[in-house]
Amino acid sequence: MKKIKLITIIMLLHSCLISAQLSFEDRMFIFFNGQSEKISKENLSEVYDAIYDMTLEFNAVNKTKYATESLKGNKIYNKALLSGSINEKGLLFFKQNATLELEKDSLKNFIVLKSSLPLYSQETDALNSVSISIKENKLLDKNKSKVRINKNHMANFGTFSDDTNVNGAQKQQTYKTIEFKNSIDSQSEPLSGSIVYEVKILTDYPSIQLSKTDFGKSFSLNNKNITLVNAVNNLIIIEGIAVDENFDITAVNLDKNQNVIKSPSTGKYPVYKDLYDLYTKNPNLTKEQLKKELPLEKLQKMKDNGYYYALVNDFAFKNSFILFSRAYGISKDIEVKM
Repeated sequence: MKKIKLITIIMLLHSCLISAQLSFEDRMFIFFNGQSEKISKENLSEVYDAIYDMTLEFNAVNKTKYATESLKGNKIYNKALLSGSINEKGLLFFKQNATLELEKDSLKNFIVLKSSLPLYSQETDALNSVSISIKENKLLDKNKSKVRINKNHMANFGTFSDDTNVNGAQKQQTYKTIEFKNSIDSQSEPLSGSIVYEVKILTDYPSIQLSKTDFGKSFSLNNKNITLVNAVNNLIIIEGIAVDENFDITAVNLDKNQNVIKSPSTGKYPVYKDLYDLYTKNPNLTKEQLKKELPLEKLQKMKDNGYYYALVNDFAFKNSFILFSRAYGISKDIEVKM
């Protein structure tokens, strides 16, 4: 009998933009996809609200008590999570069982990749053990025009167990199920063609330990050249990641005794350099001052000066910290047809 367990990951926007009344698409395009040219007279007031809320986030300090663990006990830093629960053989199974389906709701259509792969031991880093991205889009609508697939996705992971026959004996095998879901800009059915996905398996955690004495210095992490710009309360500011680049990086916060400060939530989001530089010059910027410093024309051109990335932690970075990334050393291109 199959036992099914489902874990759902939902894409979340950073809280500094939630209070603004911009649509989801506007927030994504303007702030997270770096399309500042989409700022207009119609949404200008809401953009100012969102930016002002962001500056408040830079000033926010969490003063609640935190828990710690020894650095030796941190599973990611010591790479204890890399247990070989998924291997290259599993990717072949994934390819054989992959399907592409069209799903609909009242607002949009979605293209969904579904498959599974065998697990050979328990996953501790289950949400990150497999990375999927679209490498080539060959999907066509009924008029044989290419279907536009939106880059932002949702992913569902789960597990189920089933009995399998091994050398004449029944053995229980656990499988990881994956659904990878992108919205599409097409209502024209039926769809045909295929999508080529790059599916990768987690194999390493490159890391580097830094402190405030390293501000302004550049370093290499997971084959990416990054500059440490600053640490502002619970944010670390770095440069070197493109706004449309899916580069994995997380900060591990340390106390003065080199223990890991446990953070229930971590994340990263892009920040226009113009906004960050304006904040650093005047941390107590009022909304009226903001409007004078950044009129509509300057807001629309913010992407021209580039971006930093803010790495978020629940607690302020007061001592040294470790930046780590996830390296996916095993990969396979998998083409799935409709």
